[in-house]
Amino acid sequence: MQNVTSTPKWITVYLWVTAAMASLFSVLAYLKPEVQFAVWPTLKAEGALSLAGPLGLYIARNLATVATTVFALVSNTVSAVRAALVLRAFTDGIDCVHNALAGNMPGAGFAGVMFTIEVAALLRLRNNA
Repeated sequence: MQNVTSTPKWITVYLWVTAAMASLFSVLAYLKPEVQFAVWPTLKAEGALSLAGPLGLYIARNLATVATTVFALVSNTVSAVRAALVLRAFTDGIDCVHNALAGNMPGAGFAGVMFTIEVAALLRLRNNA
């Protein structure tokens, strides 16, 4: 395998797109959570949409991932991009399993596709110094 000394363009584009998506999902979850979580059975439960509860954790996780990804892209180092991909792959892999266990197969499929792309990107970067 060829030794990569810079981040391939497709990985950079993918990370910018996922950072934008995570930002938009966070804003949407904050402003109109019922749109994003309409099929969530506990949506009507007391405290479900509290920023101190699951919704706040979701938003915080997304924004932390965005911050890490943007930092990696702006710093433009392969090691920072690799770290952002590890974070994304770990998060999306757990999201895939969690959604599958909860019976949310569209969510599991979406997270699974993202996980697969991130693993492919990590494999592409694995021989970097």
